[in-house]
Amino acid sequence: MKMVMDLHTHTMASGHGYSTLRENIEAAKEAGLLFLGLSEHGPAMPGGPHVFFFSNYKVIPRQYGDLRLLCGIEANIMDYEGHLDIDDALQEKMDYIIASLHLPCVKPGSVEENTKACIMALKNPFVKILGHPDDSRYPLDYEMLAQAAAKEKKALEVNNSSLHPLSARKGGRENITELLKACKKHGVSILLGSDSHICCDVGRFDAALALIDQVDFPPELILNRNPENIARVIREDRI
Repeated sequence: MKMVMDLHTHTMASGHGYSTLRENIEAAKEAGLLFLGLSEHGPAMPGGPHVFFFSNYKVIPRQYGDLRLLCGIEANIMDYEGHLDIDDALQEKMDYIIASLHLPCVKPGSVEENTKACIMALKNPFVKILGHPDDSRYPLDYEMLAQAAAKEKKALEVNNSSLHPLSARKGGRENITELLKACKKHGVSILLGSDSHICCDVGRFDAALALIDQVDFPPELILNRNPENIARVIREDRI
């Protein structure tokens, strides 16, 4: 199954990545991607770039042969109301926003509180993707989450990095399986993300695809397969 986009990638700018943007671009071209998303961690993440980093995206060329670079952010959900760590003005400048729960930024709550935080983030018009909703440290109600994603027409991420044996996130395989079942039931589109922090992982979805095959997930709900689906996950004026 050919994938044409990877919108969840990090570089050295995130503080705990190991590759440059140029190295990620070359890796994306070698992987045959048509779209590469730059999604550094928001400023609330320790080591994350300052807001000036995101404000200066205008200097970055966007086309590299057949590869198009999209400049977004993996923003941090900061509370159970779904508020992010960047203001509205900066949110509006991004090509797309992934919203994610991270331990340094928001304390894990109950199932109800964590689910509310994610659902409220999905209601944000600038948020297109919910990042790695698969960590047992943030237990979620996947039925409610899938229903909300269907209503808001947003994508839920299947994060390849969460399936790594040494992932800091807990219960990835079991939680992603439940997520996929809920998405299948409610017709929710998923977006595969490498969550690469080194260039050799850009465009890599092997573990995620193996799990998708096991649950017989509908291919038409995998946004990465079709370049036309880029319109589902970036701002309309960036298409």
